[in-house]
Amino acid sequence: MASLRQSASDVSFSLKIRRDGQYLQNSDGANSLEDFVMACNIIEGIDSAGISAEIVLQDSAGLINSFTGSEEWIIRIDTSTGTKAWSLVTYSIDSRARSGNAEAYMVKAVSYEFLLNECTNIFGASEVIFKDSGSNTAKDLVTYLLGKGGMQGQPDGGSAKLTKKKIYIEDSNNDHKFIACNWRAFDTIYWIGQRSVRGDNQNGYLFWENTFGFHFKSIDKIIEDVNNQDYDTETDTTQGVARLYRYSYEPKQSDDIGNDHLRIKTIVFPEETNYLRGMRNGAWAVNVVALDPISIPNSEVSPEHNTAGPTYVTTISDEWSKMSHVRGGSNPVESYGSATKGMVLHPRRIKYVLKPNRIFDQMGKREDTKVYNNTAPMTAYQHLRVQSLKNLQLLVTVPGNVDLYAGYGVDINIPATKLKGDKMVRDKKYSGRYVIAGVRHKYDGKSMDTEMLVYRDSIPQNPT
Repeated sequence: MASLRQSASDVSFSLKIRRDGQYLQNSDGANSLEDFVMACNIIEGIDSAGISAEIVLQDSAGLINSFTGSEEWIIRIDTSTGTKAWSLVTYSIDSRARSGNAEAYMVKAVSYEFLLNECTNIFGASEVIFKDSGSNTAKDLVTYLLGKGGMQGQPDGGSAKLTKKKIYIEDSNNDHKFIACNWRAFDTIYWIGQRSVRGDNQNGYLFWENTFGFHFKSIDKIIEDVNNQDYDTETDTTQGVARLYRYSYEPKQSDDIGNDHLRIKTIVFPEETNYLRGMRNGAWAVNVVALDPISIPNSEVSPEHNTAGPTYVTTISDEWSKMSHVRGGSNPVESYGSATKGMVLHPRRIKYVLKPNRIFDQMGKREDTKVYNNTAPMTAYQHLRVQSLKNLQLLVTVPGNVDLYAGYGVDINIPATKLKGDKMVRDKKYSGRYVIAGVRHKYDGKSMDTEMLVYRDSIPQNPT
């Protein structure tokens, strides 16, 4: 049940500790520790395979003497937008300082699966390891890795599931056959993601965890889902559907207190277009060299050798039509001046990848994994897809909202700095839908704000 609050940032915060399934408590039977909390940050992002937390405690009761570093921290937050609970495991206690009879220190915790992954080893041919997965597509392999878990090296011998949380996976058009050389489970998922293809030779798959569970989706699929989000659709955790919130940057009005929770507190523009960094990172143009580890002359390095193929060169303008875009916006590069456009579309970054060799394929047997031969185009697309997602960036702080999720969307309404007549108009470039790349819930002991890093790949053509 959502909590009632006098101001938009008020929340109800609860913290308990559990070890071996039992809550820790004092001699009076009390097990709530929220009074010791000075600050708590809960973080999730599309670049992280686990949710993390930083809990700052002011300890005058000697709590730290009872910690072993293996505790499970149960955090519960009630806001007007709903209630969320997180179960995280300690991995570090640091920044410890003492003043008089009290100590302050920071507890760092992360999802249990993130730690379990560190002792989950996968070694051998995928056709043997994943023989019970159903098929060799990305969906079946990732589902098997997360659901079946350990294979080798897990504490219980590999029979336990890596996670019991919900899994949301986008399938691939191609199969995957490979040899895992003592990889961790998450490393294997990342490897599969880099070589998974969807649609018109799109790839660029990401793997992350948010409060819903674990996700394995392409950037294009993420954008398509954001475009389909709706303001009136309530969040459904069983289906992986999130409500779309619209936040506005505007002054408070005495007659509109009920909308304070949808007002933006602060907006920061982390980085406007940085041409120098973009060119050095290959944000708009890339040259990919594919090396054949068995026969170097067969590599895609130079046409000087009879059997060598040319390097693969492409630009964001060439790939733009293949990509999905937030509300079908335009490519920012097309608005650059001719001199600048000529510079940024000239490849300055060379990426090197290994080109799979087919010498071990069985004669006469068709291999669906031959798409790996397109390693160079896939690498180029993935790099440009990731870079283009960051074309527009905002760091937005709003009143605490636990119903915001990394990998989903949010609508930002920003007024233009210049009035039109005596009226305030909407900023056409920066207003609109964004992909939430990261979420940080910041509790300061009394109230909570939610900080979002949001990305948008395109400039709106017809802002609404």
